[in-house]
Amino acid sequence: MDRMARSVRAVLLMFGVLCALAGATARAQPGTPNYQGLWWAAPAGSQSGWGINLAHQGEVIFLTWFTYGNGSGNESLWMTMTASRAPDGTYSGTLVQTNGPSYSVVPFDSNAVTVKPFTAEATLSFDSPTTGTVTYQASSSVVVQPITMQTFGPLPTCVWGAQPDLTKATNYTDLWWASPPGSESGWGVNLTHQGNIIFATWFTYAIQGSPAWMSVTAAQVAPNTYSGTLYKTAGPAWGSLPFDSSLVSFVDVGTATFAFTDGNNATFTYNVSSDGAGRSAFQIKAITRQVFRPPGTACQ
Repeated sequence: MDRMARSVRAVLLMFGVLCALAGATARAQPGTPNYQGLWWAAPAGSQSGWGINLAHQGEVIFLTWFTYGNGSGNESLWMTMTASRAPDGTYSGTLVQTNGPSYSVVPFDSNAVTVKPFTAEATLSFDSPTTGTVTYQASSSVVVQPITMQTFGPLPTCVWGAQPDLTKATNYTDLWWASPPGSESGWGVNLTHQGNIIFATWFTYAIQGSPAWMSVTAAQVAPNTYSGTLYKTAGPAWGSLPFDSSLVSFVDVGTATFAFTDGNNATFTYNVSSDGAGRSAFQIKAITRQVFRPPGTACQ
């Protein structure tokens, strides 16, 4: 119970509901691999339709898992986990679910964000910088799922603490949130930057407050600007064994654009014409990297 309480509190900290870690220091062993990036089931393509984003800073990995719930149409669901490094090199924590204001609400009220434990502890273990395993419990079954880094372009090398001035970073792979930090804690967007493509998963909430995510494959359309079609996805419920990728469906719901002023500051413009339930929204959000273990991780 103490571990679960610490994990829930840590998730709140990650999204800025609390800011006590802002000045925290972290220790990483020399030569420790960094696993920051987008991961999916191994072998690659065997379970397309879900994935996990890892933001790796120091000895902490913040995981965001995008998958599907058990509601009508098995619509989008996301969970998070704050995983600390153990002496054996594994990272463990408790998966939690977050609820909050709809992406269409202005202004976003972080006080309406709530967090609850979703399941038992999950563990990440790694065989190499690009291969590993996530072990978790789904219902009464313990699932040991091989995972691999998702590659759609040149893979960057990510290092924690190597670039203390993140404005000088040239690769945008990271967890981003509203700027100034903490101003809209409770939602975020993971960017995976490979070559001239950014794959983004946006973690937000539906109109009833339940977790919802959308994704975009954003191509470079101008200097420091990436844009593409925003999709809402549905598929088999989390923990379904085996996972059937043929049941995954995509709906075009609008567009998203990321325009970067430097390596640590950008605008996220989304135009949701229809999310499939008659809702629409247009907003321009200032965003910045979420640094929970200063000075953060930079990729190149």
